[in-house]
Amino acid sequence: MKKITFVILIYFSGIIISCCFDNGTITYNTVESARALLFSFDENGIFPHLDHFNRDELGIGIYADSLSTRTEMASNFSTIGKVYACSNPDIVMYTNTIDSLNVFTIYDFDNEHPAGSNINDILFYLDGFGETSEININEVSSIANHFKFSVVPQNDSLQFEISGRITERGNFIKTTELIILE
Repeated sequence: MKKITFVILIYFSGIIISCCFDNGTITYNTVESARALLFSFDENGIFPHLDHFNRDELGIGIYADSLSTRTEMASNFSTIGKVYACSNPDIVMYTNTIDSLNVFTIYDFDNEHPAGSNINDILFYLDGFGETSEININEVSSIANHFKFSVVPQNDSLQFEISGRITERGNFIKTTELIILE
């Protein structure tokens, strides 16, 4: 009985060890700078749409503009976590984020938001599926942040200044391009 148990144990140990004994890489990306983009949605609700701006469907994106990258070789060996399925041996990790955002209008936006006003209160968080939700944009922390205006601008000239922080790198100020609505 001990020989059968020993043979079965050796057999399954061989399967476990041979499954997913792959070398991979771990890539560490660090956000060095940010950029800001004023965008619209096209007729299908897809963004960023930059050819024609729909005043009823506007948004702002704050993205990682440049990254520094460090890649390390890694041995992806585990007898417990890989028993049932093998995983991708290449991992990408971000070491910092963009946070503490404030958006100011450079031109009058509406009666409640004249030039120089903070407009964080009229921005909804926009997820990757196009769904919006209320959020304090000072509390977001990501490498790509998307926001949608909850109010339609009353004036034709749109331009915004975004201030924020890149963790472990410091503060930044970015200005969107001037857009004149038709």
